[in-house]
Amino acid sequence: MKFKNISIKNFRNFENINITLDNKNVFFGMNDVGKTNFLYALRFVFDRNIRKNNLIDSDFYQKNTDVPVEIIVSIDISDLNDVDSMKLRAKVKGALLSSQNVVYIKLIAKYDSTEMIANPILYWGGDLNDLEEIKTRGVFSELDTVFNVIYIDAYVDLYNLFKKNSAILLKNDKNEDKDTLKHIDDTIVNLNKYISSLSGIKSFENRITPEYNHLKNDNIQVSVKSEIAVKGLYSNVVPYIKQDNDGELYPTSGEGRKKLLVYSIYDLLAEENTIRKINLFLIEEPENHLHRAMQIALSHKIFVDEKYKYTFLTTHSSFILSAMDKVNLIRIFNNTKVNSASSFYKVPEKYKEQRQRLNKRLSEAIFADKVLMVEGPSEELLFDKVLSYQNELYQAEGVYILQVEGVGFKQYIEILNKLNIECFVKTDNDLKKANDSSYSVLGFSRINKLVGKNVLPINSVLDNSVETKRKLYKENENALDKIRTENKIYLSKVSLEEDLDEVIPNEMKKYLQKDNAVRYLQNSKKYHMVELVDQLTRRDCEKIYNHYNFACLKDILK
Repeated sequence: MKFKNISIKNFRNFENINITLDNKNVFFGMNDVGKTNFLYALRFVFDRNIRKNNLIDSDFYQKNTDVPVEIIVSIDISDLNDVDSMKLRAKVKGALLSSQNVVYIKLIAKYDSTEMIANPILYWGGDLNDLEEIKTRGVFSELDTVFNVIYIDAYVDLYNLFKKNSAILLKNDKNEDKDTLKHIDDTIVNLNKYISSLSGIKSFENRITPEYNHLKNDNIQVSVKSEIAVKGLYSNVVPYIKQDNDGELYPTSGEGRKKLLVYSIYDLLAEENTIRKINLFLIEEPENHLHRAMQIALSHKIFVDEKYKYTFLTTHSSFILSAMDKVNLIRIFNNTKVNSASSFYKVPEKYKEQRQRLNKRLSEAIFADKVLMVEGPSEELLFDKVLSYQNELYQAEGVYILQVEGVGFKQYIEILNKLNIECFVKTDNDLKKANDSSYSVLGFSRINKLVGKNVLPINSVLDNSVETKRKLYKENENALDKIRTENKIYLSKVSLEEDLDEVIPNEMKKYLQKDNAVRYLQNSKKYHMVELVDQLTRRDCEKIYNHYNFACLKDILK
């Protein structure tokens, strides 16, 4: 079973939105763009506890109650051997032909101005133009026999969750429990007897009886009896934490500890339903109250654990995405009509062992509006210093520098472009030895691959000198300028260090105290660039920012 698509019309801040789905989905974007509302759209379809409340006028886009709310979810069940596909197909029954492999679930809610509510009506079937109304009994529908929604909000109450589900979590189904329960009942009877025999109670009985008989001589005795009873066996049961090799119990008072225990409880609840139903996890900002290490641990649970097979998650944290793989990234943006863009992301096989490191860079980049991709740490250090002098809040305004550790730009560009995130690339004019007498134009070939066609010549050159690289750049400067404008790809004339030496040569020699500052920077790049960057003045950064060689910096701040 695979989630395919959802369309939402006239619901809250969604006028008309269509989103491609998968079985694991991550929703991100600025605050107040509709991430929580998206989860509510899913909950109105699949969660009877939300659906039973009906919709009110504020649930309609800009309170336009003349147009009904419409939510349609499509699910692929073409895998006939998949257990979940079989569960859904069996329930839809006659509304789905044997030849149809997609189930459409549709919610329609028309506003009743007299009652001032909109009652949601559910439909399903294999033909979007010929759906069958889903049978209901009160607030319970046939859909609720198929799906079990597990909604975990950002501030879930551990103790209420535990008490609400204690009957499910704490089952007494063993033979020895009968004896224990009888012992509890006998103990309560004895407890009531002991309480009733206390001197305070006896004294009260002796004093109250004559007072009553003065008013009405019925020759009776007033007696006080304790009636303690276990109305709910687990009504006062509370989870505690016990450290290994320590007999003491500690309250689960820390918010981080509570949250991890909440997820553990939801895991158990999901197990209770997994045979009969399909569990849908709707998770809102799980990073709240969690330290970085705990977020990474939780990321592994959500994206690796089989229990979280169908997940819809909202987050602002890159750490929550550290273990992501085979996930649909969905960026929600634009406060007016609210648009979206999505991209399916799968960790490349060659990066499986370094998945967390690869994901860290990507998961930080997806929260930006503009991303400047650079080859290594030297560029990142220098460009951060220059941009910070232009706008110390440049990152807060949506600009991010992404270090790709080499020249693997393409995998990032493909994902970020699909998410409508503007990409800028700064790369070196590399040459690579092809044979004893020629060098291939590696930088040009790299740009051709990124652009998707041969816009630059790929003829070999005779040597690998700085002069040859400058000459090669000069001969193709018009084409390279066009690529800058149309594709936002900026090729160095030579390399970062040589291009920088063209802008501030005297300053580099002065700060580094080296006659050949370029060679010094190229040896142990990261550490020597730190030495230089620490000494750059505002005037130096202005010169770099305004120079042709580093036009990517000015362009990304436009």
